[in-house]
Amino acid sequence: MRPSSNGDAAEHQESIEAQDLSAEFRKYIGRQVSYATHGIHRYPAKFIPQIPRFCLKSLSEAGDVVLDPFMGSGTTLLESYIMGRSCYGIDIHPLARLIAKVKTTPLEPGPLEREAEELIRKIREDDEVNDAWIPEIPNRDHWFRPKVLQELGTIKKHIWEMRPGPQQDFFKICFSSVIRRLSNSDSDSLIPEVTSFRRKLDQQGKTSFDVFAKFDNSVRSRLVDVRDLWKISRDVMDRYRERPRVDIIGRDARDIDLEDSSVDLAVTSPPYASAVHYVSVHKLEMFWLDMIKGTADLDAEIIGSARAYSSEYRDWHPKSRIRSLNEVLGQLTEKDRKSAYVVWKYFDQMRMNFNEVNRVLARGSSYCMIVGENTFRRVRIPTYRILAQVAADSGFELKTTYMYDVINRHLDIPRWNDSRIERDYILVLRRRKSAQNEAL
Repeated sequence: MRPSSNGDAAEHQESIEAQDLSAEFRKYIGRQVSYATHGIHRYPAKFIPQIPRFCLKSLSEAGDVVLDPFMGSGTTLLESYIMGRSCYGIDIHPLARLIAKVKTTPLEPGPLEREAEELIRKIREDDEVNDAWIPEIPNRDHWFRPKVLQELGTIKKHIWEMRPGPQQDFFKICFSSVIRRLSNSDSDSLIPEVTSFRRKLDQQGKTSFDVFAKFDNSVRSRLVDVRDLWKISRDVMDRYRERPRVDIIGRDARDIDLEDSSVDLAVTSPPYASAVHYVSVHKLEMFWLDMIKGTADLDAEIIGSARAYSSEYRDWHPKSRIRSLNEVLGQLTEKDRKSAYVVWKYFDQMRMNFNEVNRVLARGSSYCMIVGENTFRRVRIPTYRILAQVAADSGFELKTTYMYDVINRHLDIPRWNDSRIERDYILVLRRRKSAQNEAL
């Protein structure tokens, strides 16, 4: 047990008054939040690029090394590159890693456009039956119409026959971005779902299943993004003495493959305790991209997963040294012991992340974490407050807290378990000492 004085210090961290940045961030809309390749693929609950840019500008300099241990679709990585900072990214989600890779790889527009024209020509001229390219998807006929399956298989065939490399990855992202829209699912649902509203639109003839046209449009719109990033990359090369690097280095934020004290700043927006079912959101795309055979194994590995087995929590006692976490665990235990365990496990896994980020950060450097509150089993979880306290045990000191209203409807997606997050907080945590490797 650590001394109670440390516990008091941890509890005190949440008392720092948050500075409101809503007026600063709410002015950014439309192309202002999707410039370059930021909008190249939809991804749930991502923050606008101005948020990591604010952290990068405030707490780092050109030439510094930045880490995002929960990189998602790579917003922090791209902003770091544009601002002359080298960046490392980590994410367990295979589609996130591909999106981030494509998003941060400048491609010369001319050759890519010629490759695109050739690819589209081959697809439209292909009159073969391409059943072999259609993946095994649970309830496949529920999600896709027969003609859509055939034509998606044709597109996949020609992309997969390309030479592996950045160009092929680009076309894979173009392909992925149309799959949900060509399914029977409601495109506005967080996870794939064939809703009554979507059925009504189908009956009224207001939905389009023109596969080749949608793919063609996807390619051409993303070529505009590629030209934008290429232009920015030329400016980056001229502006900074050393060209910044972007490296995706792994999949586990609890085991970071970097040397001690090798990072100058960490910026991230971590997952929540069972707030967004990240695997289900993009399961159709991942099946088509041959990234998964099923969802269970990947879901179990994600920090914040609601998946847990009775053998894990049967003998577990819902108790923590952190008072506010104890209160949450108590409320959840009254409803469901498994739910309490899921939340406790989430914060314990985040403790492991804090310990690892502490190790790789230079002394005195900062960890910016963008997080809010969420609800699980109708229990409100003050996630940002508890994480600030967990961070204190891992050698961090809360220096500043900012907050802002989440106003972009594309970003303010209803989370899992009826957990809409309307306000986010930016915790600026400074590495003060080495982490204490103790359980919660």
